[in-house]
Amino acid sequence: MRSLRLFAVVPLIALAACSGGDDEVDSTDAPDPTEAESTDTTEASETTDAGDDESGAATDTAPADTTAPADDGSDDESDDVAVTAAALAPAEFAPLAAEVTVDLAAPAQIRLVAVADDHEMSTPYTAASDTTFALPLVGLYSDRSYDVTVHAMVDGEELTLDTPEPLVFDTPPLPEWMPNHTVVSDPERVSPGFIYVESSPNRPQTTTTDDDATDDTDDAAGDDATDDTADEDGVDDDGADETDGEADDDAASDDGTGVSAAPYPTNLGIVYDERGEIVWYYTNQGLGGVEQTADGTFHSHYGPFGAREFDVLGNVIGHWRPNVVAGVGVTTPGALPDGNPGDAEPITVEAPWTDLQSFHHEVRALDNGNLLGLSAAVHDLTPEQREAVCPGDELEFKAVSDVIVEFTPEGEVLRTWDLWDVVDIVEVPGSDMCFLDGGLFATSINRDWTHANSVIYDETRDAIVISARHTDQIIALDHLDEEGPQSQLRWIIGAGGTIPLDGDLPYHQHAVELMDNGDYIFYDNGNARPGTAVDDPENPTYSRAAVYSVDDSSDDPAEWSATQVWEHIDFEEDGSPVYTAFISDADILANGNVLITHGGIGPFPPQPDFPLRALVVEVVKGGENEGDIVWQFDSDPVQGHTVYRSEKIESFYVGDQWADEA
Repeated sequence: MRSLRLFAVVPLIALAACSGGDDEVDSTDAPDPTEAESTDTTEASETTDAGDDESGAATDTAPADTTAPADDGSDDESDDVAVTAAALAPAEFAPLAAEVTVDLAAPAQIRLVAVADDHEMSTPYTAASDTTFALPLVGLYSDRSYDVTVHAMVDGEELTLDTPEPLVFDTPPLPEWMPNHTVVSDPERVSPGFIYVESSPNRPQTTTTDDDATDDTDDAAGDDATDDTADEDGVDDDGADETDGEADDDAASDDGTGVSAAPYPTNLGIVYDERGEIVWYYTNQGLGGVEQTADGTFHSHYGPFGAREFDVLGNVIGHWRPNVVAGVGVTTPGALPDGNPGDAEPITVEAPWTDLQSFHHEVRALDNGNLLGLSAAVHDLTPEQREAVCPGDELEFKAVSDVIVEFTPEGEVLRTWDLWDVVDIVEVPGSDMCFLDGGLFATSINRDWTHANSVIYDETRDAIVISARHTDQIIALDHLDEEGPQSQLRWIIGAGGTIPLDGDLPYHQHAVELMDNGDYIFYDNGNARPGTAVDDPENPTYSRAAVYSVDDSSDDPAEWSATQVWEHIDFEEDGSPVYTAFISDADILANGNVLITHGGIGPFPPQPDFPLRALVVEVVKGGENEGDIVWQFDSDPVQGHTVYRSEKIESFYVGDQWADEA
């Protein structure tokens, strides 16, 4: 294995952001890389990155001329597009964002510019001319006072418009429960944009299960032989909010950020810029597997039962769930089966041919407007199957399999793919069928068999591709034109594989994604990787990001094959490889770099003296700089936060509402 060390990368800028509000921000020289290892996470510092102005102010989009044209004595064309009314309203569930409404006397395209002492942010222009606008203002730093101005484009000239009253947005300080972190960045080589991080506190928790419930399958947990006390998505299913064993009653009160239920929210969406500054966070909890859509909204599964779509202001504009019984099975504070106050009413998703139990891990939008998600179904086993899978187990246990669901925004199920129909449980029993304590994902009776954690649609192959963690498989299923239940297998890589692999097999992997060239990138956790052990210093267990190339173009499936074409392994300071027993992610970025999320490093289940931590890195893929780390995020190891997944967001301003950036 090749050692890829962070601090061999130069030049890097070390930045630290803190929780519980920002201190005064001072411009400093980039620290020596060896000093960056011990940067104090309780004090914010920053340096001027590429793209900042001379004062250190950073901008969200390319800078544009914000100065009104000089007065040449003629009539000012801005009179025709004067602002007749303007208002700014902070977003309820996204405290660093606001909605700005603007009325004009005449149609024009407009954009917003927000300026604080040390930061400037600009939206793109609107795509269409109009007289009435309601625009999101997103990408601001906490604890700042921003002056917001309106700019209009008239006959190719930009005009700065006066508003009847000054528009000022005083962003709140970060709440006390915000996770501490440090960031090291190489701004010249990092992929442009922001990092969306799904963060949760992760301390030892107690759990509850219901052996009679069949809808525990929504909480993505039970990832390992010892995974019975924590939820894979970071959700504390018994509502425990403690850190260091004690609840903080004061933190539970409303601090003005829209959070009042839990002092340490679970599955919190946080967005960081390249400098490590928090520019957005979402206080509505229970999210996981968040993906930005082509319209600039976000799709997510929503624990414990449903799926949702929300916008950059945190407004829930789509809410779906199977026909489950509220209150049965696992529930999570702040993520109620019926949604949070103000949410859109849930649309029931039902299929007449199968009993859908949940949505879990991932729900994503397809190009045709439909949605693709992961659900689950419970299957009875024959005595012969039970004996073959778990010899000597006298319980009449059942198998929970994953069901892929394609449904319309109106809730109509078009197709389902049940892994029960394509994988033989006797031939591939998986890793967790024989655990009597089913953990949070299942129960001692309804056992977590396949545990899928991602699903994508591959348009070129017209195939559905799934990561099945407990069976160590990447599975492709044909997406047929016919509606209804589907069961046509294309290929399997991994246990019980149907095509040969030239490379290392996956073990308890996560988050398979399709690359533009048709390859598949994924995070290989490495649980129980043959020849390795967690307590073996000579052959330690390790995690990696990997890419498989699949050749299935021949008309003869016997000629199909897969090849491992890339992998990346990160290392700790002591030289041991990074190992994450659960969660985690790997994504290819627009510039060819790879974003890797080591979501839960440390003993699992987490222990009071050794809480889990997260490491997120952006690495160079290919070329002479192969393996260089150009952006690194470390969560505070004392706090004990995990990161389910991370996503690169190139811009908050996406969709038909916006023109190209100014």
